[in-house]
Amino acid sequence: MIALSIRSLIETQYADQVKAFGDSPWFQRLEQGQASRQEYDAFIFNLCQTHLKSPQILAFLYAVAPPEAAPQIKHNLLEELGLDQVAICHPDLLYVLATAAGFDRDRQTNLAEAAQAQIRQLCTDPLLFGTMQELGLSVLLEVTCFEWMLSRLASRIGKALAAHRGLPPESLVWFHHHSEVDIRHAEEGLDSVEQYLAYYEIEAEDLETILDITFRENIFIKRYFADLPAIAGAADENR
Repeated sequence: MIALSIRSLIETQYADQVKAFGDSPWFQRLEQGQASRQEYDAFIFNLCQTHLKSPQILAFLYAVAPPEAAPQIKHNLLEELGLDQVAICHPDLLYVLATAAGFDRDRQTNLAEAAQAQIRQLCTDPLLFGTMQELGLSVLLEVTCFEWMLSRLASRIGKALAAHRGLPPESLVWFHHHSEVDIRHAEEGLDSVEQYLAYYEIEAEDLETILDITFRENIFIKRYFADLPAIAGAADENR
């Protein structure tokens, strides 16, 4: 399998994930203003806890990155922490979002604890893969898929939260920022995946297996909408 077809295989998987997310009833409820305030806040909580741990995830990827990909992953890590020339700390932007949504200090503490609990779970759960190189590839594929999705949908999500949750523009900078920079990050991420595959000599068949395992469920619905079905059902019953 030549490099182009490998990239095409990965891009097809990403496109399928993004389409399923955008077409899901939970995304449609949020975008069309049909969700309750509780649903919007649950979505904001889930999104923040997912991305608050991005620096740790990027640090892991930097540790296992091949030499060709390491500089770009390092740059992404520094960018995430606000240590690059732009100096925008992404976790800080998420706390700005949480504050604008009315999350008090206790709930923001819960948010930070939930993000750390996910890291702890990642480190203590049994591994789905036999080697560190396979785990690293799975994480890299998921991170790049999130960048792919945000480059296409972050702006729509931000507009929905402004229109239907009443959040001010200054609280939505995280979405505006990712709708711009993740276009570049998604392409660079695909480059990193190809470099990773070449460096660790991962065969196409093994890549397909890891893709199937990594994306056996929709990663965006899993991360962002985990508890929304129950909340939506309760809200509908009370109408």
